[in-house]
Amino acid sequence: MTPPRAVDVARWLWVAAGLLFAVRTYVALADRQGLRDQVRQADSTLTMQQVEAAVNGEIVLGVLFCTVVVALYVLVANKMLAGRSWARVLLTFFGAVFAVSGALGLIGIAGGLAAAVGVSVDPTEVVLSVIGVAVDVAALVAMWLPPSSAYFRTISAQRVMPPPPNQFMR
Repeated sequence: MTPPRAVDVARWLWVAAGLLFAVRTYVALADRQGLRDQVRQADSTLTMQQVEAAVNGEIVLGVLFCTVVVALYVLVANKMLAGRSWARVLLTFFGAVFAVSGALGLIGIAGGLAAAVGVSVDPTEVVLSVIGVAVDVAALVAMWLPPSSAYFRTISAQRVMPPPPNQFMR
């Protein structure tokens, strides 16, 4: 059975969300001075070599983690496209968590909470957050539209009761 357009769109939106996560990660990791400042703030007794080693380790681990997360986004999105209900539930859970937390973060920024606690906000990060929340919400909606739900019900029913074998084929 061919998935409806809404399911295909949802799959590509989830892939886009994974790629957006990669962009946000790389933007954060590209701020080497910011990473140094964080390491120094965590432990002011470190030498410059130790700080650089910690920053290098943070960058390597960040890139590895990001690669795994993007691969999982793609894997689960493709399983969702194939009609796996568990993938749709998993994407719904994480998509809702990311959309709500992203929206709350944006509300905190707009309300002045970040400035009040002395946190500097990068405009690039704000733009990427707005796009991320929009992509997550659009993917969630596309996965739960009536044609999408009918598709998942049909695929689930076929797994429970596969079609009878063709009697004429031998």
